[in-house]
Amino acid sequence: MILIGNKLNITPTLINPRFASGIDAELLTKLKADHDIVITLEDGILEGGFGQKIASYYGTACMKVLNYGLKKEFYDRYDSEELLKDVGMSAEQIVDDVKKLI
Repeated sequence: MILIGNKLNITPTLINPRFASGIDAELLTKLKADHDIVITLEDGILEGGFGQKIASYYGTACMKVLNYGLKKEFYDRYDSEELLKDVGMSAEQIVDDVKKLI
């Protein structure tokens, strides 16, 4: 996230979720005051993951939510750098996506 901040001249806030199955609604509400974009990075499958909960929480709010994670398929013997590029999760790809929003 620091890479994104430096390249785009923004100051990101890194949040480690406290809840494995729920969300911190109080914190997400506070973010609306001084944030325009929320980016979630799944450590697994995107579909049904934490990012979808965040996107659902913001619903029709003005907050833009970008969710990144793996496609729902079986991965066997892969190069992690190549896999991240394939699913659009390299740092450069994320920076490009954020540029489109700001």
